[in-house]
Amino acid sequence: MENTKGSVQYQRVEFSVDGLPAEYQFKIRNMDSMPMCIVITENSRVLPRLKVGHRLQMKYYSADSVYRIDLKETAISEITKDKRERFKGSYLVGLEILEN
Repeated sequence: MENTKGSVQYQRVEFSVDGLPAEYQFKIRNMDSMPMCIVITENSRVLPRLKVGHRLQMKYYSADSVYRIDLKETAISEITKDKRERFKGSYLVGLEILEN
């Protein structure tokens, strides 16, 4: 069942950022502090180009079908340096799907 943020329905997200030639793909994670987020290493080229409030068109890959991809307008809701050992040297980037 999907929660209100869409985090159960999707397993991966892909997007591009102006000024970078590649598309970036990340696994969607569910953390206690953020229902839907991605983990980006602090030395990634994409991280400095993301800001809270930015809106991007993102491709969401379905958790139940490798063939289903949904294009959704998404806002960056939070960018937080992760202090846990598991993602040391990384940032958690919260995602909020803006359309149904």
